[in-house]
Amino acid sequence: MNDVNLRYLDFLLKHFEPHKHHLVTLSELESVICTSRRNVSIVMKKLAAYGWVDWQPAIGRSNPSRLSITITLQQAMTEFLVEELARGRMNSITKLIDWFGQTAVRSLTIASEKVNELNESKNAILISSYPWVSNIDPAETFRHTELHVVKSVYDGLLTQNSNGGIEPALAHEWKMEENVMTLWLRPGIFRHDGELLGIDDVVWSLERLKQIKGPVYELWQCIETVTAETPNCLKIVLKRANQFFPYMLATPHASILCRDMASFGSGYSYHIGTGPFRISSWNKESITLQAHKEYFSARALLDQITLSHGDVQNLNMLSFNQVSDHVEIEKISALSYLTYRERRDSQLTKQEWRQLANYINQQKRHHEPQSAVDSIQLSSLEPGCSAETAPTLQGKVVLAEPIWTIPNLMRHSEWLHEVIRSTGLELEVIKVEDISFPESVSHLADLLFIEEVMEAPFEYGVFEWLSVATGLRFSFEQNQMERHREQLQEAIAYEQPISHLLGIEEALRAQYVYLPLFIGYEEVTKTQQVRGVQVKNTGYSDLHRLWLAHSS
Repeated sequence: MNDVNLRYLDFLLKHFEPHKHHLVTLSELESVICTSRRNVSIVMKKLAAYGWVDWQPAIGRSNPSRLSITITLQQAMTEFLVEELARGRMNSITKLIDWFGQTAVRSLTIASEKVNELNESKNAILISSYPWVSNIDPAETFRHTELHVVKSVYDGLLTQNSNGGIEPALAHEWKMEENVMTLWLRPGIFRHDGELLGIDDVVWSLERLKQIKGPVYELWQCIETVTAETPNCLKIVLKRANQFFPYMLATPHASILCRDMASFGSGYSYHIGTGPFRISSWNKESITLQAHKEYFSARALLDQITLSHGDVQNLNMLSFNQVSDHVEIEKISALSYLTYRERRDSQLTKQEWRQLANYINQQKRHHEPQSAVDSIQLSSLEPGCSAETAPTLQGKVVLAEPIWTIPNLMRHSEWLHEVIRSTGLELEVIKVEDISFPESVSHLADLLFIEEVMEAPFEYGVFEWLSVATGLRFSFEQNQMERHREQLQEAIAYEQPISHLLGIEEALRAQYVYLPLFIGYEEVTKTQQVRGVQVKNTGYSDLHRLWLAHSS
């Protein structure tokens, strides 16, 4: 169906009473539906095919056609919206509300109820307001919302439990001896296409982490070789001992991909995986996940999940980060912060940045004291004292930031803009299209505002953040990054590296390279039927744990 046909139906209903027979000429219809005579027959045939009108074209030029409208505008719009919602398409809804006002709102309510019933029968849900998903290659994305899908489609060799401990996944056993890690694969693991997972795909998947120059490229340069010892035994040799390596294998970035790919007509494609869900459809409006029936571990509790990038309320849906009166708020281990880059063409001097940073640091305690933090340890601060007078600064500051999709980050961004402008500085904001590659704006901006999830356990999370943080990749020149990574290698050589890692983080703050701002939290809106929503400290709930409580 096409939403334009609803407008044609609306034009007809304004001139002809429904459920009655009318004799009309082509010239009359041309005037009524505001289209060319040549297009009249095409439009009327489409409306008849939908069952919205009964139209019998005239035989002979001088004879009238016979028309009967068989449906109301609300009924037709409900049919259209049921089809749109069932496919996870939301783009037409705002347009319909603009065109038809309350009729569209009422139709949406009825359509949502129908989709609710349909989803219950199919054991499926629609998650609306999910940020767009354009890349789920774990070596190429650093966006948390895309990594969330990665965790649903792929498995790692190892995984983490709720306490941050390492547990088996695709590998059922492993051992770490100095700089050599040996893992044994589970037998009989089926891929999404029904084929068995082979060790060659596992080796290929790990080796590409060293080759693809994505956001985590440097983290995986610690690997010397990856070899298949037997069809079920894998050996990874590191350049030097790294006690954090098992945790690296448990992150989404280390997910195991197959070389074979699945493609969709919309231009999207992905490497086949073994995870609890496979992708059954993918376009710019939504991505649909279908349960993997031959999954080796705990099966997904839902048969289908549609992640829609719209913002529509649906009775049988779960929504992340949607504005609503009924939300559940959970703190997560995420840190929002500013980083500074010294650049040749900047109008912001180092001294001005220090003054601005000190003022922002003081103002954050008044903006949101319950979530303001002073370090990567994410400890809440004491409430601020009386507000200080803004420093008087001149010139211009260029701030880079992602396209925000999370309400609290939108609020933080607006607050930050106000604080910067209150000093007298002119502010230019650059939107970063692909935040996985902040280097693309390093030569254009003075500051980057970003939020990132901290992986568990805490010691590993600090190490990973210091290794591949988006803000540090924005701030550092290549030679600075090399010196920084040398410091990290020295730190992790200690038996208890955390104090040394925190010392590096403290030095970054003291040098005004970065300014911590707020701890992160997620706002989750869900309908009564959806169960299993547990926002973990690293972000969203695992999709395979969601389930429906069917209405009686």
